[in-house]
Amino acid sequence: MRLAEHTVVSAAYALADRDLTRALIPRIREETLALLGSAAPVPSVLLDEVLASSDPELRGALFSAARYHSDVFRRLALLGDPALAVHLHGLRDWERTASERAAVWEGAAATADDPAWHAKGALPGRLLTATSRDLLEPALLSPFPELVAYARRVLEHASTPAPPRTVSVPRPKPSPPAPGTTKELVGHLRDAHYYGEIELPTAPGALDWDELLAEHRGAPLTANGLLRLRAHPDCPEELALAAFEVNRVSQVDGSLHWSMLAAADEDRLAELLVPGIRSGAYPVDRVLREIGPARKVVCGLPHGHEGVRTALAAQVARLGSDFAPWRALHLLLPRFSGTVTELIDAALAETPKHLDQPWPKPVGPEFPSRGRQGGRAAWLHLYDAADHGTRCALTEHMDLRAIQQLLLRHAPSPELRAHIVRVRGASALAGIASEWSTSPEAIEELIPYNDPEVNAALFLHTNLTPAQRRHILSGRLWRDGHSADTPAADRIPLTEPLTDGLRESARRSWLLACCDSGDPLLCRVLLGSPRAKAHTLALELLMLLRLWERHGPDAVRELLDETDFPGRKKQSRHPLSPKAIETGRTALEVVGSESGLALLRAAYERAAGPVGRADFLCDKGAGSESDDLVKALAILVEEIGPGPMPWARLEAMHALKPLHDRVLVRLAEQDACPAALTEASEIAGLRLSHPEYRPRKAGRPPTASEMLGKYPQRLDRAGRCHWLEKAYHLGRITLPEVVRSVFPAQAAVAFLSTTLSAAPRTEAETEERREARGEVAALVAEHLSDNPEGWALALRLTPEFEGTLPDLLRASGAVLS
Repeated sequence: MRLAEHTVVSAAYALADRDLTRALIPRIREETLALLGSAAPVPSVLLDEVLASSDPELRGALFSAARYHSDVFRRLALLGDPALAVHLHGLRDWERTASERAAVWEGAAATADDPAWHAKGALPGRLLTATSRDLLEPALLSPFPELVAYARRVLEHASTPAPPRTVSVPRPKPSPPAPGTTKELVGHLRDAHYYGEIELPTAPGALDWDELLAEHRGAPLTANGLLRLRAHPDCPEELALAAFEVNRVSQVDGSLHWSMLAAADEDRLAELLVPGIRSGAYPVDRVLREIGPARKVVCGLPHGHEGVRTALAAQVARLGSDFAPWRALHLLLPRFSGTVTELIDAALAETPKHLDQPWPKPVGPEFPSRGRQGGRAAWLHLYDAADHGTRCALTEHMDLRAIQQLLLRHAPSPELRAHIVRVRGASALAGIASEWSTSPEAIEELIPYNDPEVNAALFLHTNLTPAQRRHILSGRLWRDGHSADTPAADRIPLTEPLTDGLRESARRSWLLACCDSGDPLLCRVLLGSPRAKAHTLALELLMLLRLWERHGPDAVRELLDETDFPGRKKQSRHPLSPKAIETGRTALEVVGSESGLALLRAAYERAAGPVGRADFLCDKGAGSESDDLVKALAILVEEIGPGPMPWARLEAMHALKPLHDRVLVRLAEQDACPAALTEASEIAGLRLSHPEYRPRKAGRPPTASEMLGKYPQRLDRAGRCHWLEKAYHLGRITLPEVVRSVFPAQAAVAFLSTTLSAAPRTEAETEERREARGEVAALVAEHLSDNPEGWALALRLTPEFEGTLPDLLRASGAVLS
């Protein structure tokens, strides 16, 4: 049989008088030992009996738990027992507080004449070797002069100031080596493990460059060494070229030589051309005449440089405005190894072969645009250098990929862009909308073109706002900075790539925009999607409303009668909610199309307003997940749009019928929650904290008092019932209710033991505790009286007994009788 909880045994002793206590100790000895060794309260009468007894087992159990109870510790300390002193005082700093150790010495003062204090191993003798302040400061209160003198001497010595500590100063970082001779410098330049700076003398003639050249020719210097030499203003061209070959030119400042450019690999041309042309080291005309391949040179030039623009303009002017030489140029560029001047000459020579020919192998825009630096990119740089008339003439022949790269990366003038739209149509601008990083300003410039291709590119490849997505799918025209009402016949059609992209998409923001489109195909795309669905009645009704406005009631009827939605796994029921279907059919039954449309619009406005928002929050916010209300609020914003919290409606709903407990608790966490709902959330949270309680959406939830007789109370490992403590602290239950209704009895006794032993804070608490004690005393007197056998039996039955405290006492009394 399990032993009764410590708190239950404590409560029994608290109710027993001295005679009954003496009779109970031998009858429930095992339970008593467990109580004395626990943290549960030890009633004063039981404490007196144990201290007065000579039972070493009882005293030992009491002593082992003294650390839990300040009153028990003090009673033991004031006994002045030398045998207990070491254990009560403790020999480690952290074991006791100063006041506890002072209590030990206070008790010792009354028994200082006992020879046991001076025996081997006694507390005073053991402290004569201590050095800790925590041990010796309380010892100044001891009644033993030798210990007091020792403690004072050690403490005074410890209080003298300690010598100042030495402070280590961090070593300064070593300065760069500054070799005094060329020979020393060569040693540093050949150190393959050194990558730092080297301080070179800059005075004229300070370095023997001939010796350095000879050293390098004999055995090449390290890359870092060459890098340091190249930074010197007098560095010879041979060493500078060697430094360039093993390092990037951008790593260090230094002179640029033509030999570097002539010897550079084609992938490093831009590395030299940009600083070389800007500094004047490389004349632009000479670069165009002598350096190849042409496409790498053109792509590597600093095109913002005035000299570059002038030189390239002179070269491309030779091509004229006819497309044939430019076509030849386009085909030559990818594999041409000669210079830019030679490229132009070759293109002119090839011109007759390209007369009356279209753009070779035209391709459309790419999404996203990669803009690789190849032949097309070089061709566009040369195109930029042509005059405005030539550029306008060539746009009629360019493929859409070239136009896309021109618009994205070459900043054409507004006049040229307008010309492109005139001759190629607004759809040529679709390539601008090719990246998710497309700026909001670029998007706002493109939407007013009202072009299907542009709209499709914007929707599929840029980060539109939800309003912009709804606008594009609705097919409305954009006028005067907003989405304008547009007759069905004038709406912008959707491209096949756009509808395919929606059908394959898993993005809710894309698919939910279909509800505002009024397009039968897009409605079916959303309803057939296995990846997204409309959660709110408002969004479902918006779908039907827009469909009716754009295509009439027959389109709504067909959608409601539809049975096949490709993409959905379960086809047994319509994807729309029963409420949405019912509302739609009710509108269809109304005589007159406009009346039915008005009914549908009114239903949508109600669902999107405070009433619908509150209904949705109460429905979806009551789930088992702690963030269900937060998710429901996010869905409202996503599907209906931002709006104020419908507090008035929620209060009215709660007044009519209590809201679900979980909803109340989660609403209280929101800003500006009304006082009525906040107060209701308190008892709702209390109900939910009970491990046996399961909230229901129907019916009135129980009060805390009603829950006492409906749900069992469980104790934790420490013998406490947290739910009862919380309910009592909130003022939702009374102590007499606990006595009469709580089950099992063990939980009631444990709670009453802890609560009744605490000091009351108010007169009302005092009266309530008097009433509870009176009820318990009356029950005990009626069923057990002063019979110790009855008390022992009740305690032994308690761990397994599932009824209330009155039931327990009644059953114990019945057994005895």
